[in-house]
Amino acid sequence: MKKKHKALLAVCVCVCVAVGAAFAAYGYFTDDHGKDNSVKAGNNVIGVDEDYIPPSEQTPGNNDYKKEINVSNNGNVPCYIRVYADFSDSNVRERSYFSNDGSSFYSAKRDLSDSSTYVSNLSQGEMAASDWVFVPDDADTDLAGYYYYTLPVAPGESTKTPLFTYVRTANASIDEIRQYDIIVYSESYQITDPDGEYYTDYAAAWTDHLGRS
Repeated sequence: MKKKHKALLAVCVCVCVAVGAAFAAYGYFTDDHGKDNSVKAGNNVIGVDEDYIPPSEQTPGNNDYKKEINVSNNGNVPCYIRVYADFSDSNVRERSYFSNDGSSFYSAKRDLSDSSTYVSNLSQGEMAASDWVFVPDDADTDLAGYYYYTLPVAPGESTKTPLFTYVRTANASIDEIRQYDIIVYSESYQITDPDGEYYTDYAAAWTDHLGRS
């Protein structure tokens, strides 16, 4: 996976048109409340908005905490948004879960072929209205490894539904307890191409932009 950096500069795609980027790596025991760094480029500016209530400490068993992730459009042009979100420790990811309602938890494994994973339920079942999709890490496309918000986000607005709202990490014993980060990195791209033509959807916009990069 080649795009797992915790920081990345904004990428200009033409004169006065650029990708706004916001990035953040939140420590497990740090209550940051989304005070992430932002890179401003042109009129396309985004921010990662986080409602984070960490547990006081980890214990054996299920450790549930609130970590609601939304992305806001702080610029003045409509844009599409994508998010890279993952655990800094792959072993922790294997025994962690995401939820949007605090009751139905789905595995944080990044496997679309497994019906019990969060990524495979984003566009179906109880989470059908989430408006998020995930492109697999091993997909033969530059879009791989990211969560995509499928709707344009207007200036001054944010994603209608959070990427996720709760996290659970299950520790079978005290020996499994370890500190970790959930890395959250977001990018945006405007809804028109450099010639001012509207893209047909989020996938067309990102495919075109990444092909030009």
